[in-house]
Amino acid sequence: MRVNTAWEKLWQIHEGSALKQFVLSPDYNVLRDPQLVESGIAALLEQAVRGEPVLIPAVHYDVAALDGRGPARWVTARAHPIKDEAGNVFEVLLMHEDITDKLEAENALRMREERFRSLVMATSQIVWSNTPDGRVDEDSPSWRAFTGQTYEEWREFGWLEAVHPDDRDATRRLWLACVASKSLFETRYRLRRADGAYRWTEVRGVPIVDATGSIREWIGTNTDIHETVMAEAELAQRLEREQRNAALLAKVAHAARKLQTVLWDGDIAEVLVSEVRDILQVHQAVVSITEGANWSQAINAVSLSDKYAPYRAYAESTDGSGIYAEVCRTNQPLRLTQQQLEAHPQWKGFGRHAAAHPPIRGWLAVPLIDRTGKNIGLIQASDKIEGEFSAEDEAILVQLASIAANGFENARLYQSLQEQDRRKDEFLAMLAHELRNPLAPIAAASEMLKLGTASEERIRRSSEVIGRQVRHLTSLIDDLLDVSRVTRGLIELDRALLDPMALVASAVEQSQPLMTARGHSFAIEGDANGARVVGDANRLVQVIANLLNNAAKYTPNGGAIVLTVARDGDVLAISVRDNGTGIDASLLPRIFDLFTQAERTPDRAQGGLGIGLALVKTIVSLHDGQVSAHSGGPGAGSVFTVTLKAA
Repeated sequence: MRVNTAWEKLWQIHEGSALKQFVLSPDYNVLRDPQLVESGIAALLEQAVRGEPVLIPAVHYDVAALDGRGPARWVTARAHPIKDEAGNVFEVLLMHEDITDKLEAENALRMREERFRSLVMATSQIVWSNTPDGRVDEDSPSWRAFTGQTYEEWREFGWLEAVHPDDRDATRRLWLACVASKSLFETRYRLRRADGAYRWTEVRGVPIVDATGSIREWIGTNTDIHETVMAEAELAQRLEREQRNAALLAKVAHAARKLQTVLWDGDIAEVLVSEVRDILQVHQAVVSITEGANWSQAINAVSLSDKYAPYRAYAESTDGSGIYAEVCRTNQPLRLTQQQLEAHPQWKGFGRHAAAHPPIRGWLAVPLIDRTGKNIGLIQASDKIEGEFSAEDEAILVQLASIAANGFENARLYQSLQEQDRRKDEFLAMLAHELRNPLAPIAAASEMLKLGTASEERIRRSSEVIGRQVRHLTSLIDDLLDVSRVTRGLIELDRALLDPMALVASAVEQSQPLMTARGHSFAIEGDANGARVVGDANRLVQVIANLLNNAAKYTPNGGAIVLTVARDGDVLAISVRDNGTGIDASLLPRIFDLFTQAERTPDRAQGGLGIGLALVKTIVSLHDGQVSAHSGGPGAGSVFTVTLKAA
């Protein structure tokens, strides 16, 4: 019947148009409009026509079906019947409300929410939302699926119970601070998975702000980054290990350079303990050198921190018992915790000085081994500043021990070379003197003979002088040739089955003139009891004669020399004992070394080149025998003993 202007604008059916004329004509009836009939709206309008007010739900109406040009719109309506005084309906008021924009916005929002939820369910991230004050209110299926928490367990601040205990307090403080400052929440924490395992997650929470600047809600995600964090941690640990190893290698290389430049045993030991303490970070480091055959050790160097300052004067040797000797005996490293150390059966054996020994707290010891595999001592470290000794510490100390052992050997070789060089110089000076001595009488005798006026007696004496001095020179040269053969390994033995007493007789015959000239009494004691030896007769006679001559030279005129022959089972011993000048204790260990000679007396009565005993030792060794020297010291005489295996 009638429409208002808003209706015309809504449907774009304006005054004067054919469509408006059609709608207002008897040809159009809303109760028969196909769209309204199909949607069920016509039935609701019939109720209004019958006098019942009706609320019409949203309907989508398109005027194009009536050949209109207006857009299709979503509308809701109320149909209100208007009645006369008799209560009869004479018209129906239909009020439309255009809800198209509202529905489209709601549909768009719903589609976005559906896409968002689909994305959340499809992603591996945990997605959550919180209230403006930071509490959990809305459910998060992805959180529940990951953690296994129920909604009741997770809501409010219950989500913190799923965070690792070590990360929980810091996470709570940071979250509340971000909520208070309305700032971005970014952190990492370990989140408990439904199976109980904790996983590292990267967390990001963003405040959603409305038009007034107030926070409407928080939206956040947790991303599982456990493998990445573990890889980063492993990489960091590997880098730290490599840096630490590089630093250690640099220290070991520095220590090696220092050890290689030191030429004296004591200096090597001092450098070694200092470097060991620095590299291994310990309070104690000790270098001990093995002495003798009973595995006792002399403490060569000790380095102690201030913690052990009262013990810095301790330098007592061990007696060959206990754990020090155990390492030297086995030639194997020993790494012990304090508990293992105290449980070790050998750990307290420090000899009579045990009470004064510094306390040991954990122990690492490595033997010093020379090139032949023989033990020469040990390096030990105790009381590590942090933790226990590790396999890495042991490997480092083994390396240092190898370098140090070479250093000790090189130092000893250097010292030996220096000593040999000194003795060589002394020998050359002595050789020159010994060679010059016969030349003076030879020259004098030859001058006498050149005059041609000497008597027969004087000629005879001059000839004897020349002959005697030539024999002396020949003896010196023979000794030098023997030394040359020894040093080049050219001595060859003409072996035969020999009577020891015959050898003794020949040697005595050679040495008797010298002993007689010096007025010595001489005696032979004992007997070989029928024993025989296999060897070179000339060389064995040379050995015995050398010992007799040596005794004669170093025994003052009128002294006594005794040669003793004794058999004990299959061992034959020949000893030469005198009551002469004796041998100083410092000289005794090297008495058989080449060019070694006791200090000469002013009258040089002893003579010789100092090579006789070296020849004796070499010849006896070639016969698989041994030679030894004993003396009570200067003025107490000496005894030289040769032992050979009886055939």
